[in-house]
Amino acid sequence: MPTRSITALEDQIRTKILSKRARVTEYFKDYDRLRSGYITRSQFKRVLDQNFGIQLFPEDEQAVIEKYDDKCDGMINYRSFCSVIDCEFEPNDLKTDPEARKVEPTEYLGTNRSQRPLSPSFRMRCQEVLQRIAPYYKYHGINVRTCYEDFDRHHNGLVTESQFYRSFPGPPDVQEIEMQTLAQKYLDPTKASLCNYLNFHHDVEAIKDTLVEEMEYLPGPAKPEYNIPSKTAPPRSLDDVFDKIRTAVYKNGIRTTEFFRDHDRLRSYIITENQFICGLSLAVGKEAQLSRSDIQKVVDYYKTPDGRVRYKEFCDMMENAFNEPDLEKKPTTQVKRPPQGALSRYLNPLSDEEEARVAEVLMDLAVTVQERRIMMYAYFKDYDRSKANTRNITFSQFGRILHFLSLNVQPEDFKLLCRKFEDPERRGDVNYPAFVQAVDREFVGFTIGTDQKPESGDAPAPQTRKPIDISKVNFEEVLGRIRHHSLVNRIRVSEYFQDFDPLRNGSISQTRFRIGLTAMGLSTMGQSNLTEVEFQALCAHYSDPKHPSRVLWPQFKVDVDTVFTQVAPNLEKTPTVQVPTQDTYLMVQPGTTNWGNVDGQVIGIVDQVMERMRQRAMQRRVLAKPCFQDFDRHNRGHVTNSQFRQCLTYLGLNATEDEMIALEMKFADNFGFNYLRFLEELQPSIKQDMKYQERLVELHAVNSRVVNLEKNACTDVDSVITKIKSKVMKERIRILEFLRDYDKLRTGRMKKETFRRALDPANLGLKGSEVTILEQAFESLHDPNYVEYLKFNDVVESIFTVKNLEKAPLLTPQQYRVPVEVEQNELPAAEKAILLQTLERIADKVRQRSMQLFPLFEDYDRVHNGTVSRSQFRRVLSELELSCLVNEREFQLLYEQFDVKIGDKDDVNYIAFCDAIYPLAKFEWRKP
Repeated sequence: MPTRSITALEDQIRTKILSKRARVTEYFKDYDRLRSGYITRSQFKRVLDQNFGIQLFPEDEQAVIEKYDDKCDGMINYRSFCSVIDCEFEPNDLKTDPEARKVEPTEYLGTNRSQRPLSPSFRMRCQEVLQRIAPYYKYHGINVRTCYEDFDRHHNGLVTESQFYRSFPGPPDVQEIEMQTLAQKYLDPTKASLCNYLNFHHDVEAIKDTLVEEMEYLPGPAKPEYNIPSKTAPPRSLDDVFDKIRTAVYKNGIRTTEFFRDHDRLRSYIITENQFICGLSLAVGKEAQLSRSDIQKVVDYYKTPDGRVRYKEFCDMMENAFNEPDLEKKPTTQVKRPPQGALSRYLNPLSDEEEARVAEVLMDLAVTVQERRIMMYAYFKDYDRSKANTRNITFSQFGRILHFLSLNVQPEDFKLLCRKFEDPERRGDVNYPAFVQAVDREFVGFTIGTDQKPESGDAPAPQTRKPIDISKVNFEEVLGRIRHHSLVNRIRVSEYFQDFDPLRNGSISQTRFRIGLTAMGLSTMGQSNLTEVEFQALCAHYSDPKHPSRVLWPQFKVDVDTVFTQVAPNLEKTPTVQVPTQDTYLMVQPGTTNWGNVDGQVIGIVDQVMERMRQRAMQRRVLAKPCFQDFDRHNRGHVTNSQFRQCLTYLGLNATEDEMIALEMKFADNFGFNYLRFLEELQPSIKQDMKYQERLVELHAVNSRVVNLEKNACTDVDSVITKIKSKVMKERIRILEFLRDYDKLRTGRMKKETFRRALDPANLGLKGSEVTILEQAFESLHDPNYVEYLKFNDVVESIFTVKNLEKAPLLTPQQYRVPVEVEQNELPAAEKAILLQTLERIADKVRQRSMQLFPLFEDYDRVHNGTVSRSQFRRVLSELELSCLVNEREFQLLYEQFDVKIGDKDDVNYIAFCDAIYPLAKFEWRKP
């Protein structure tokens, strides 16, 4: 293979390295710890191979090494190599033309353009398609390479022909034959059925660069027949540009200062022209639809002689859009606000022919909507699910709704509607309120007001409220009704008013007082109606002396809560005060007939019909209340007279017309028929007996019983001491260490509660009654609440040594022996003789058969503590055929003699039993 030039090698290496977007120097520095700028040949080849995947032929590798081995010692100058690869510009080289030192990269890093021979007519058709789709891509910001990168797994710029069709980014009006033309143009000549999408991308980008970017947007006036307020397109003057920016800032709540402050680190309020353009474009470029010429007008207006821009003045004017600075210091200043609807979105302009066609289509749709009485706005709003309710929907959703409403339009007319009502700020979305207002004359999405203020003569005269006469209101009767309502429904008044008084000053406004009463049910919709005159009487009675327009709700609460208890101050100090019964606060409903003044004949009719209905309801087991509740939707306890008769007919409780009139006379009032009173007499409820006092007596009797839950507790001090000594001897416990921590002054005594607490960590296994015995045995002579713990410790420590042994040198201490529990089991003489005879019978049988007792017992002794349960003991004797020699009483004697306490359970010490049997059987010790 012929050797290539070093420049071609460097270009090849540069292309591959730059395609990885890597900094070459960082990879070589890992091998140059001293930062000398040199690495070995093997390290140089390793970086190119492992990090960049560059494998050179031996001749090319030798050429590169010879160039950068400037010292001829085998060390490569990687800094010079990185400088050449990165194409660093040398500013000190003034002799060479800078244009000659420019290194142009390839069209796309890592790829080469592939060309196919095409005819001139075919190339012309392809160019026409590219010229038509390039503006669409530029306007919508579409990048062709991004659309195909997901299919290019090897990053070689190639995709299959089907993938080329699948990811083709549009526009929608491109026909299939045009897509096939582009696919044929960009087919790779070396690889069949693969399209080079990078060539397609470069051609589109080249055409996009030649296009002149012009983002000026001229909203045209809406037609009067659209039912939408019109506005002429503003001219492109500086004031109009400021109005556009001010409107965008006001509508979107933009803080313009935040976009310029990062460029002004010294807070000099002056930045460069480029920084101002970037900040302004980022802040309101899209929202205000600013073009380059508009931005340049603003820049020229605030530009200083040195070429910089005063952004602070611009921000101050924008931040105070439709507002006045320091308004709190000028309260009388009239702020100029834009008229209603002046900041709304307007429709896009179309040509005259298109405007005429849109007007005709909208007129037809308006006639159809009016004939069918369609409420269109609700259908469109269901698709507007965005968080901020943008009042926009997509084109597809717009077409779907029109099809659902059977408002069919031609495809071309639909495109015109989308173009007309497209949101200028959100391309691809339709401003559906404007469309609905255009076709529905009764819907108003937005209107435009005028800046003209109404003349003084045209202003309506203020309406004055007529004073309400509260002199005829019986306040006690109104308060009694409220108390009755609160008592019957068990209402806590404070819960409805305290939330309106967060500072707890006891005063709220009349409006909030009315809201609280309504929540209590004192309203037209509630169970008790409270008229406006009665409400004003309450407000006047409980008005705040300092603020007459406010109400002192705590006083109202105190007056109403008297139905539950006497809330007079210091009631706990006067327990003998008689509180009035709650029945005294119950009131009859207004309009109720005084049954004591009714004619006796009417009373007889009512009693007769009620008895007949009561018997029928009892026989048929009628549940009448749900029937009445179906008509009482607000649970007021009343129904109308006609509803009452309807319920009786449904329940089968028939009555004549005279009987109905008599029933209505007794149970009806101003609110209707009180069916609760009627049902109380028809089906009287069984009153529950007050068993509270009986329950208290039962609880006292149960709690007074003392149940001792302790089992096998010691009853005398000697047994308790023996138990402690055994525990201490076995586990070598120093009790004094546990007790001393609670006696800081080393007085030798402590409280009984402390003594009990100090013994718990020692884990002596003492029960509560046993600790009490110790407290009584070692009680202090000076104070019965204290325990002499040193004396207790001396008694326990005597198992190890004798106190003051140095004063008695001739005394020989005796080693304490832990008593065996079996040896402490003492039986009476008569029972001991029976037990001995039993053991002798068992021993004779064991001697005759030479039995081994231990193995069977050890099988049941899983923990090897020398004990088994009583049932296991009996089972072993049965397996050895010894149980037939022992009756039930003798078994009990065996249990008592060899009993061992394991926790709270009585077990049998089989080792002691075997030791008692073997001597009687004349066997060697544990060798039968």
